[in-house]
Amino acid sequence: MIRFFGALSALLVLQHPALAQGFTDYGAYCDAMVQVASPTLQARVSGISKVEAESLMSGMTDPQAIRMVKDVLDFAYSKPIGTTVDVMRSELKELCLHNKIFVQ
Repeated sequence: MIRFFGALSALLVLQHPALAQGFTDYGAYCDAMVQVASPTLQARVSGISKVEAESLMSGMTDPQAIRMVKDVLDFAYSKPIGTTVDVMRSELKELCLHNKIFVQ
């Protein structure tokens, strides 16, 4: 759980437009975002309930960060049980590259 909360904090930092502009290209940005989302994906694989995962967002105040975290949660918990983290990472990166998630 601590790793998951740490990932949410990192997502808050990475989603900021000024910081995202520091990436060499959009693919690098998507790679970073997928890495930050990995603990959320792992939570799904580990059997942590969506409600429990969502409860960790209770102190968040940035609307864009909240939306992005909710997008990752919705994505992860829409996948069938048994979907591996690697498969979800790959799908998440494709969604990012096609501007369907993590859009600023």
